[in-house]
Amino acid sequence: MTASAEEDVLVTFSETLGSAAGKVVAGAKRTAQSLGEEKEQLVRVATKVRSKARRAIKKTQSKAKKVTKSAKRAAASAKRSVKRVARKLKRR
Repeated sequence: MTASAEEDVLVTFSETLGSAAGKVVAGAKRTAQSLGEEKEQLVRVATKVRSKARRAIKKTQSKAKKVTKSAKRAAASAKRSVKRVARKLKRR
């Protein structure tokens, strides 16, 4: 092989390596970009899920408060009616 033939082989080899490296980098960039988009989507979904969970928890808490409040009212009413009946019985 002559010097120019060896240079041609080296140039071709380095161009092939450069091309392969460029393709690898481009693929990595595409993957990173798609992962970034998916990450944004995942963040949005996670935020929605968190807000829905908070809303559901608040709703159940408010319902529980209402139930306990009405139960307390019913108990107080029953207590009053028992006292009223006891007073009536005393008068007899």
